[in-house]
Amino acid sequence: MSDFKIDFEVENPNEPPFVDVHRELQCYALWMSGKFGYDNVDGHEIGLSAELVRDLLTWVNSGDATFNHHDPANSPYPDNFLEDGYELARRVRAELPAEWVVTTHHPVRRVRVVVPLES
Repeated sequence: MSDFKIDFEVENPNEPPFVDVHRELQCYALWMSGKFGYDNVDGHEIGLSAELVRDLLTWVNSGDATFNHHDPANSPYPDNFLEDGYELARRVRAELPAEWVVTTHHPVRRVRVVVPLES
């Protein structure tokens, strides 16, 4: 990733850049914090591929489509939604430089986890 470039200003120089992959109603799937401050981004701003950005948008839109406005707490997820989200987080991890910390919800353990760098 030697050609990786990000145009955000450094707000917290002593922290690594973080990105959390999760769905919130009518928002992008990526939630940045840390080094570059806080923002909700679609992914192109942090150098993700067009294919991955498209897949992230498709994923959040599928979750939004099943949201029950009358009973939000009992809104169902589409089939394999959490598993698909974890796989998307793995793809995000693979496309970002090693200094980034990528987190997401683990579909089996049901807790937030750091997605490991794979070699």
